Amino acid sequence: MPQLLDKARYITLLLLLTTLAANTSPAEDQFNFGDSDIAHFQDSNVLPEREEVLHYLLFNFTSRVFFPHTEKGRPLYLTVIPCASPIEWTLLHGGKALYNHTGGESHSLHYTTGTPGLYTITLKPLESDTYVKLYISDSFPLKTYPVLPDDDKVKIKKKSRKGFSVEWNKSPKETPFDNIIEYHIAVNRKRSFDTFCSLMSHLHGDKRPSRPDTFNFLEEEKRYQKFLREANPIKAAKKNAISYRKTNATVFNFNRARPGRKYFVNVYVYNKLTRLASAFQSLEVRTKPGKRKPPSVKRLKNGQIQVHQFTKPKELLTMEFRVSKPAKEALLGVQVCGQKVRFQIRTKKKKWFSRKIQNYKEFTLTDLPKDTYTIKIKGSKKGGGEVRFTLTTKKNKYKFPSLPKKTSVTSLNTTCENVTIAWVGETRRQTFCVYKTELSEAQSGLRPKIDQCSSEIDKASEKVFCKRFRNHRQQHALQETVTGLKTGRHYRIDVTVIRNKRSKMFLRYDSLYVKTEDTC
Repeated sequence: MPQLLDKARYITLLLLLTTLAANTSPAEDQFNFGDSDIAHFQDSNVLPEREEVLHYLLFNFTSRVFFPHTEKGRPLYLTVIPCASPIEWTLLHGGKALYNHTGGESHSLHYTTGTPGLYTITLKPLESDTYVKLYISDSFPLKTYPVLPDDDKVKIKKKSRKGFSVEWNKSPKETPFDNIIEYHIAVNRKRSFDTFCSLMSHLHGDKRPSRPDTFNFLEEEKRYQKFLREANPIKAAKKNAISYRKTNATVFNFNRARPGRKYFVNVYVYNKLTRLASAFQSLEVRTKPGKRKPPSVKRLKNGQIQVHQFTKPKELLTMEFRVSKPAKEALLGVQVCGQKVRFQIRTKKKKWFSRKIQNYKEFTLTDLPKDTYTIKIKGSKKGGGEVRFTLTTKKNKYKFPSLPKKTSVTSLNTTCENVTIAWVGETRRQTFCVYKTELSEAQSGLRPKIDQCSSEIDKASEKVFCKRFRNHRQQHALQETVTGLKTGRHYRIDVTVIRNKRSKMFLRYDSLYVKTEDTC
């Protein structure tokens, strides 16, 4: 006994085959093509003729249905209409595969002359449980569905970033004398609904298969109980996932799209009397892309020190600075390590500052109105280097120390053990630190360029002292003596300035190179 057939089904098919073999019997005693009916289909899996049958398929399980073809020379018409899921199906005769097809659309076969015998259709869903509609006849094809136009393509009329318009040809059955034909449209982003029952399944969800009230054999009962336990019909789509509309026109506008997204459009010609629909060819539409948003620009906070490392030639750094109320003046401090940079500050209406900067510079901008200021810093052609900068409308938030225009350190008096140095201070209260570094004869001849961005003076350097000078009314020379030096030795003296002891930002004066006296 075949594995998938129980006793009742096997007996039914055996009777059919026996009848087909007895071709010499009088016509009134023969088993006719349409003797099976829909009521017994679920038990026998024998398709009735000229009746559309709704059959439930389990996902990833191959189901088989049968039909006999009794009269030689008669045509054969077969239609398979998948619903919730595309299916893979094959038509077999006498164990030989005659035709196979995979897809979710309605598909029909027509054999002008069918070979007598028992035919088998195997059906396997590819995505989920599904219902499938089956039709077989030796007389005429399925005619109950509305007629599509010869050109059944849905065409895009126009599209924009947020919507599109489609159009299609009228059904030949549409007349001005009645109002039974209308068009149903579905738009969604997930998939194409190539049959109307596919749309209905996904829009409303499928019902669980019901048990037919036919044979009551014990094996039949067990088979159906197992079948019902394994059934897992698809659920309805989430609200607003599918846009579904009805119209009497042949144009449809969809205005709830998003830019640069793909949409599936399905149109059906629908007969209101029969409640059946035929599907036009599906259409995929991609809306126009949205306007490109400018790259997000980081905002520089009032008094914040921003550090940026350039990695590419002519690299551009862009930031914004917001002046929330008119400011009489703003302090700008820029410290450049390596190559020169182009530093610019502007609003939409006016350029407020533009300068090439190297090393450290401090600037004052005056009479700034309330506005958003764009800061653009362009690196050098060679690339590399670093920039540190700050901008503030409040002097107490300015974190950079200040250097005078003259940054040299001079020697006022040198002895065997001491050197008295002088440098120009600033009017702001700041802390000055002095370092001494003993050099060899060879090192004393080297005068490297000052690196304002060095994180430390020198590992070989020794801090002499740090002093805070307060409330200078004007710039003037500061004077200190460095002691504890050795006779006849070379030294480099460095002076740095910071705002306060907590500050990590320091600036350097020019290094002073001296040699103590050989004899005193």
